[in-house]
Amino acid sequence: MEIKQAKPFVKWAGGKTQLLNEIEKSLPETLMTKKNITYVEPFIGGGAVLFWILQKY
Repeated sequence: MEIKQAKPFVKWAGGKTQLLNEIEKSLPETLMTKKNITYVEPFIGGGAVLFWILQKY
């Protein structure tokens, strides 16, 4: 079975893929140990941050 990495579904000029390192710095260090987190991204765009969080955490 091949596992593929999820990627944003729309290539977006204002996308956040290039900002993921900076976004990660602003997240709490305890994110990995938290349970039942609600993630809200009102203007999802291509979903870059959502997919990155789902894969990393």
